[in-house]
Amino acid sequence: MNLQAVSDISFSLEQGDIFAFLGPNGAGKTTTLRILLDIIKADSGLIEWNLNGKRGELPPAEHIGYLPEERGLYTDIPIIRSLVYLASIRGMNPAEAKTAAMDWLERLDLAGRAKEKLQALSKGNQQKIQFVASILHKPSFAILDEPFSGLDPLNQEKFIEYIREINQQGTTILLSAHQMSLVEKIAGKIFLINQGREVYNGSLSGIYDAFGKNHIIDLQFRSPVNESAFLNLPGVEQVNNPDECTVELTFSAETDLNKALSELSAIEGISNISSHKPGLHEIFLKLVKTHQ
Repeated sequence: MNLQAVSDISFSLEQGDIFAFLGPNGAGKTTTLRILLDIIKADSGLIEWNLNGKRGELPPAEHIGYLPEERGLYTDIPIIRSLVYLASIRGMNPAEAKTAAMDWLERLDLAGRAKEKLQALSKGNQQKIQFVASILHKPSFAILDEPFSGLDPLNQEKFIEYIREINQQGTTILLSAHQMSLVEKIAGKIFLINQGREVYNGSLSGIYDAFGKNHIIDLQFRSPVNESAFLNLPGVEQVNNPDECTVELTFSAETDLNKALSELSAIEGISNISSHKPGLHEIFLKLVKTHQ
């Protein structure tokens, strides 16, 4: 079977960017990242690097950090030994690597487990170690493929701060993730891919301006409600039922929001009404559905 995973996409990053590379499962994200790193070869096209003033093919390993979606660390040797080894083959002095690794483990509340094997850790803690391994040598460019995978909400928020920190220290970030609410907190640029093709390429503010002008009104009811009763309301473009007592109405950008709220408030059984503009999650779903 011949499958074209990626077709005719083009994007660029500038030094200092946090660039989000987004798409549903099977869209071609990981394939593209592996092509960038020369792990697999593209059938055609051009990849041009211009890192630290040197233009050409893939830069040396010491300038690149890669957090793969699939964990790739040694599971049967001590964590600290693994981290120091991986940093040293990327050009870092082993003594400096050990000091830096212990600093990170301290921040991650894992310093007391430095001599344990990776396989003894939980999935979330393994992800923390994988992240440290990808950025310990302070690369100029880092590809982070699903960095929030396996992390609880508290640690997801911490990782946002870590990504901001390494970016401010000089690392340009290409980030792929499914947690849109986290992505929109840190990314300045967005590339959305679906079925191997470009759907959007531009700034985060630009995607809001282009596709985030609708009004979304959330209605909560005291008892179960049928979403079909709302399909014919003026200005309604989409109706969702997150649960049996909640209705999410998407109105066109031209809708008079005050008038719509006034009409909805007259409906019996409503316990709460709230409104908001579409976030990256809603925009992502809308664009993917319209580019099947």
